Amino acid sequence: MTTSQASAPVAPAVTQALDENAPLGLLLVVSGPSGVGKDTVWQAAKAGLPTFAKAIPCTTRPRRPHEKEGVHYYFVSDEEFDRLIRDDEMLEWARVHENRYGVPVSSVIDRLVEGRDVICVIDVQGALRMRSLFPNSLLIFLKPPGENHEEELKRRMERRGATDEAELERRLRTAVWELSQMPLYDYQIVNDSVEHAAAQLQEIVLREKTRRERARQDGEE
Repeated sequence: MTTSQASAPVAPAVTQALDENAPLGLLLVVSGPSGVGKDTVWQAAKAGLPTFAKAIPCTTRPRRPHEKEGVHYYFVSDEEFDRLIRDDEMLEWARVHENRYGVPVSSVIDRLVEGRDVICVIDVQGALRMRSLFPNSLLIFLKPPGENHEEELKRRMERRGATDEAELERRLRTAVWELSQMPLYDYQIVNDSVEHAAAQLQEIVLREKTRRERARQDGEE
């Protein structure tokens, strides 16, 4: 099971942005269990959502061969991660599968207060924390196909390799909890194919942006 830090204090930059009642951009949060393909779907969808910039999270885990610094994550030491927390530079953070992950304030707030859009591709704990900070954020849960979600996730994790049996069991236990949080999301998308899931993501986000803009205009009349 992961260990969330959802009770961590709100960084001062967040409080200031919300207090000023600025016309914030849309904060889109895409999450789901490990192995479901969150980053892959976003990579396929992002060309159709050009107003969104990805918030790059930090992590203490080792970099995988295909990952690039500052593109997938900022890879930091435990000491640097501790400093970011101590200096209120994290919007949220959590311990996931023996490593820590977090979203830096700087990767989200500056863009939002300028009225621009941001996407966070993060774990379920992080998504729920972001909703508590930004009630108008749009949360989308990506889930595997089929009736037996756990078996499908296990198959995908095994296909990715580099995970021993004990780690696989830990990830699956966490996934059971993460799947139980689906009702808290605004939308759910089945990742039966990357292309289909990406198209659904684009459709949902564009529809929501249109709806919210109309509501804002109506409120100004």
